[in-house]
Amino acid sequence: MISDADVAAYERDGVVCLRQAFDPSWVGRLRDAVERDLATPGPHATNFAEGSSGGRFFGDMFMWRHDPEFRAAALASPAAAIAARLMGSAASDFFYDQLFVKEPGTAHPTPWHQDQPYWPVKGWQVTSVWIALDAIDRSNGAVEFVAGSHRWGVSYRPTPFRRGHEIKFTSSELAAIPDIDADRGRYDLRWWAMAPGDCLVFHAMIVHGAPGNDTPGARRRGLSLRYTGDDARYDPRPGTFQFPYQPDLPPGAPMTCELFPRAWPAG
Repeated sequence: MISDADVAAYERDGVVCLRQAFDPSWVGRLRDAVERDLATPGPHATNFAEGSSGGRFFGDMFMWRHDPEFRAAALASPAAAIAARLMGSAASDFFYDQLFVKEPGTAHPTPWHQDQPYWPVKGWQVTSVWIALDAIDRSNGAVEFVAGSHRWGVSYRPTPFRRGHEIKFTSSELAAIPDIDADRGRYDLRWWAMAPGDCLVFHAMIVHGAPGNDTPGARRRGLSLRYTGDDARYDPRPGTFQFPYQPDLPPGAPMTCELFPRAWPAG
């Protein structure tokens, strides 16, 4: 399913869009799981738009710990093999899942950021598989990427997604991320119109963000499954996000453990 051209694009640009990587059965199962989580949010759910704009930008994480369908997506869907292939890794360990739902009329954007500075992990083989569960374009919040920015050699200070959460990352000594929107013509910006079942696979160091959902009736449901590869190591350095669960790992250890299980090869 993944061509050598896809691998080359991922290595060069830091992101690739794979069409229909998840069949209608997976899309239906995951849509049902999302609706369950929206109706009865988990303990880590939040509305990123609260205090910023009207509407609802729902987020949740670690759903796989209590919902069997999210667990199946993480460990039994095509995502883990896709991640290993594009990372160039012999195996992939599941890191965590994160849900992003932008309801219609939600102006709050996803700020420009890199993923890895938030996370207690180091290494080059760290990636996300972002699965579209709705038709997505610019009007309802397509994710944008600065192509090639994963190779800039710079780690930027984590950007809070929700107003009032700035204090979480004040201990970081990293540089602030550039104001991409102030000079968009300077950057090679990429985005894709997506159909349900398409996925984006992107490096943890690529700079990316997304506009709000300005449509009156088009939802934007996206599930992000994070994976690490052979060279990834646990790195609970100061300034990273404190996960609600702590792995039984010493600093510098490979990521495979009960909290971060081996996802591919299966078993």
